[in-house]
Amino acid sequence: MAANAYTTIPAPGPGEDTTFTLDVWEEHNTPSNLILAQGWTEIEAQAFTDRPDLEMIRIPASVVSIQEDAFNGAIELRQVDFVQGSRLEFIGDGVFARTEALERINIPARVTQIGDRAFLGATGLEQVTFEQGSQLEMIGFETFAWTTALQTIRIPASVTEIGIDAFSNATSLSEVTFEEGSQLESIGDGAFSDATALERIRIPSSVENIGQGAFNGATSLQTIRIPRLVDMIMILTFENATSLREVTFEEGSEIISIGDGAFRGAIALQTIQIPTSVLSIREDAFANTANLREVTFERNSEITAIHPNAFRESGLTLVTMTEPALARLNVQRNTLNLPLLHFGPNNNFYGTDNVTIVSTAQQINSLMFSMRNTPTRPRMTDDLTRQVATFLLPPGVTPMSSAALAARAAAEEESEGGARKSRRRNKGIRRRSRKASRARKTKKRKSKRRRTMKRK
Repeated sequence: MAANAYTTIPAPGPGEDTTFTLDVWEEHNTPSNLILAQGWTEIEAQAFTDRPDLEMIRIPASVVSIQEDAFNGAIELRQVDFVQGSRLEFIGDGVFARTEALERINIPARVTQIGDRAFLGATGLEQVTFEQGSQLEMIGFETFAWTTALQTIRIPASVTEIGIDAFSNATSLSEVTFEEGSQLESIGDGAFSDATALERIRIPSSVENIGQGAFNGATSLQTIRIPRLVDMIMILTFENATSLREVTFEEGSEIISIGDGAFRGAIALQTIQIPTSVLSIREDAFANTANLREVTFERNSEITAIHPNAFRESGLTLVTMTEPALARLNVQRNTLNLPLLHFGPNNNFYGTDNVTIVSTAQQINSLMFSMRNTPTRPRMTDDLTRQVATFLLPPGVTPMSSAALAARAAAEEESEGGARKSRRRNKGIRRRSRKASRARKTKKRKSKRRRTMKRK
């Protein structure tokens, strides 16, 4: 754009108000392409609200705050430039809301807070970047909600909180990354709800809270790792995350509860390992998970209570847990007048019928047997096999002895030997039967030829 297309509005003189206002703009005939001279320190609230005639603004380094709704509804605003060395610290509520033509913005490093709904409904916004060394501390309520063209964003390490519904309905947002050394502590309720294109997000280990419905309806999300410090998966957190196939928990997870409907409708989920620390699984936590086949409760599981409908309409067929965990659940079931659970098939496991429950000890001993006797790989020594089993089994549960393993192997070998003998015997019987059948057919043909010759 030619230089003469811009209008520069000079700063006030000494002792004059340095807040840029709508009146000042109008006094200069409301230029569409506006440069504020060095010396302005603030842009007042609603300075350009619902003004379709503003297209471009260059904000000087001297401006430290932009007050609420300053550019809200400036639907033709397509370019906002901050002069190098900007001292801007505060972007107020709704400042760039509904700026439908704005495609990109670079947030100055000194900004510590982006207010509620700051970019709400900025439907043309494709790129948000943060200047190196960003000091941003918080992304507010609905800050980037309904930014339907935004595709990726990198959150500065200094951010400690992502507010409620911060990126809700950002339907093109496919990837969220965090700078190394992220200090993020909280992800608010609904923060990424209905962000239907979101495929990749690795939540920093520093996070302690993930809010209700934070990823509700994030239908493209495939994997998630829950940080160690999170102590609860809240209500509806991953409800209808229909592509979610893998959920893992950081080592040493402190999760104590999986909330109502937390994974309801996560139809791609096939297996999940419940951390040791989990005490309760609430109503509908895994309801309508048609492909969920296997649930494993970790060694030393402290599980105490599961809601009767926690797994209703799931595809669950196999549950692995320790004997103490099963016993604790049966105490709860007894108080609820529910049939007691047992190791083996045909359990109703909290809303799903025909579930087989396998003890951790049985599973580990089977693994030991497999490691010791699988012919296609080198056999592990007895000592090493027992060491692995001792590590995996809960305290007080003793792995199978070498003698027991040998006896089991011998029994299976004998059984297989008997089966081989039986197969050989059956094969011999079938061979003799076929030989006798051929002999009968040959005798019959000879007899027929003799009768024919006699008639002749």
